[in-house]
Amino acid sequence: MSKMTKLAVHNPKKNSFFKNLENYFDQYCKRTGIHGFQYFCEHGRSPFERYWWLFVLLLSFGACIYSVYWTYQKWERSPVIVNFASRGTPIYKIPFPAITICPETKLASEKFNYTKMMHKKEDGIPLSREEDIYFEYMSMICGNENFVTSENQTFPDEFFDVVDHLKPEFQITNCSFFLSSSINCKPLFIPVLTEEGVCYSFNILNRSEIFRDTVVPYKDYHVVSQKVTHWSIEGGYSAYPGINLYPYRAYLSGISKGLTLTIFTPYKDLDYTCRGPLQGYRVLLYTPMTVPRPSQKYFRLPLDQSVVASVDPIMIKTSSSIAKYHARKRGCYFQNERYLKYFKVYTSNNCKLECVTNYTLYLCDCVSYFMPRENGTAICGSGKIKCMEIAEGLMEYSQLKKGLQNTETIKLPEEFQTNCDCLPLCSDLSYVVQTSQTNMNWNEWMVAHRRLGRFHNTHVSSLTIYFTSDNFITSERNELYGPLDFLANFGGLIGLFTGVSILSFVELVYFLTIRICCNRHIYQQWSGTEL
Repeated sequence: MSKMTKLAVHNPKKNSFFKNLENYFDQYCKRTGIHGFQYFCEHGRSPFERYWWLFVLLLSFGACIYSVYWTYQKWERSPVIVNFASRGTPIYKIPFPAITICPETKLASEKFNYTKMMHKKEDGIPLSREEDIYFEYMSMICGNENFVTSENQTFPDEFFDVVDHLKPEFQITNCSFFLSSSINCKPLFIPVLTEEGVCYSFNILNRSEIFRDTVVPYKDYHVVSQKVTHWSIEGGYSAYPGINLYPYRAYLSGISKGLTLTIFTPYKDLDYTCRGPLQGYRVLLYTPMTVPRPSQKYFRLPLDQSVVASVDPIMIKTSSSIAKYHARKRGCYFQNERYLKYFKVYTSNNCKLECVTNYTLYLCDCVSYFMPRENGTAICGSGKIKCMEIAEGLMEYSQLKKGLQNTETIKLPEEFQTNCDCLPLCSDLSYVVQTSQTNMNWNEWMVAHRRLGRFHNTHVSSLTIYFTSDNFITSERNELYGPLDFLANFGGLIGLFTGVSILSFVELVYFLTIRICCNRHIYQQWSGTEL
């Protein structure tokens, strides 16, 4: 009979539980791969040495746990990291910016002289019924509501007809864009209604592609003859061979490949009581699917000035691997994640406009003339100006307070409630503009060329917009740690402080399960033999 068989059949004297535990722990310490444990079972050494190693091991394990905890907290708080792309993106893969131009001149003087009506108001001269209505309507746009004596809480739809009727002619000429040296730009600039009154937009999407069908339209405002072809903000332009795609795009950089135009402004249309002493135009650049807000961000195109605007795109993409994270953690929304009541497409600016619309509707029972509205929603009149200002102020304050304290503030009823947490799109595009300008000696030039004619007593403004370079660097959101990165980071910290690996955990499981069972079978006791 072999020695092993004899051990199996021999039934040694049973030791106490603590003696078996000590024996089994000695076996583990001598065989484990975890650093430092072998010194606990080294016989003949002083107790001081064992206590010193116990202290070192506890300190090392504590530092390991602390490091792992903060690494996990970093991943938990911000699992997304933004990196720059390794190569440039050609500008023909993105649309040319949508451009909105808003005249500071809001009325045609031959249709309605706003200054004359204000002077009559100041002198106590009564206005006719039509003059009084026109003055009240236009004061909402001109910002002179202090001169309005009526307290109309709402306006009828006639308000839009009056604004459309009184608007000055948008005289644009000498236009060129990309390959076309001279084109008729006037049909390309469509009228849109903003908080600055009637503005004119180029390269914007049609209202049916931005607004939901429930939003009330007005005439041909925000109507584009062309539909979107083979483009989306997340997918970009598809591999379509055509050149004349919409939204328009520039294929090369440089002034000759950009947009150049000239705008004429008659002297007689200037009205310094409406909008103040600054005359000229406001210009806003943005993505084509966004509703313009020229009161929020713009640069000026003054009268008798030539302005050149160089554009640098800023584009950020998002890896599909982070879609599993909550929007608050990744800091953005995917296009199909966020539903808006008034808009088909989500952008941060559209969301903010919808938010202020809902606050205004809830607090004032009406909305401002430039806000999206459904059938049956009233237009706020002169008597609601303070209410609209309070609504916008409360909305901004509530969002600021929520951002700073992470607390809920004003609660809207369920039918109007919206989440004003307007995060940016995960795949987003914006444009950084740098401008330079110089005086235009237009009249002197006309006299020198004997061309005064119909352009006599007219201010001239010139605008050129172009991309700075043929390529630009995009950014991309990615996971801070992928599954393997996360495991390697944790494993590296644990291995650095303790020398533990996956096999160390397997070894521990083995000593707690399989080895005990086999010891009972071989040695008739769970601790095995003494070392």
